[in-house]
Amino acid sequence: VGVGIVDPPPVNAERFRVERSIEGPFLLYVGRIDANKGCEQLFDYYRRAHALMTAAAESPPQLVLAGSAILDIPEHPGITYLGQVSEQEKYDALSACTALVMPSFYESLSMVLLEAWALSRPVLVNAHCDVLKGQARRADGGLWYGDSAEFVESCRLLTRDAALGGALGAAGKRYYDAHYAWPVIEDKYEQMLEQLHHEDHR
Repeated sequence: VGVGIVDPPPVNAERFRVERSIEGPFLLYVGRIDANKGCEQLFDYYRRAHALMTAAAESPPQLVLAGSAILDIPEHPGITYLGQVSEQEKYDALSACTALVMPSFYESLSMVLLEAWALSRPVLVNAHCDVLKGQARRADGGLWYGDSAEFVESCRLLTRDAALGGALGAAGKRYYDAHYAWPVIEDKYEQMLEQLHHEDHR
């Protein structure tokens, strides 16, 4: 049957940008900031992307982090740490981001990916996590990176090509609506219970 998520509340991307003084494109990470979640590698890859894009006279996206920090967050001009945020601010941030980044090597089902797709936002995930890559591939809702070069190129693509991000986000929304919206989940449960009821009375 799977799981469903409650539809996001009304969101305001501009409110988030104004309150947090964030301009331009940004990648958003939501969750525990921990080496076990791939955040150490994310920091390394991001700093490389920032340096290469800056050297090429391109504007790199910012990296914005929300959640509890187990890991020291690097002092870097492109990295902004929000701390723990409310559910409303989380959704506002998701609606404002260029893409949600999920660097974890080990993940079962990422709820925040579903939340990003519910808001038509693309995702960027670690290709070494089969579950995340599988989710992104089935949804056509994002890109995945296997090394730092692919991370850099993904940053470039998502920052330069708003149409690509929009298409990936729209595909993710269709996938969410088809498989994870609550009415879909409820319908699956009702069908399953109906089937069990019939088998019980045979």
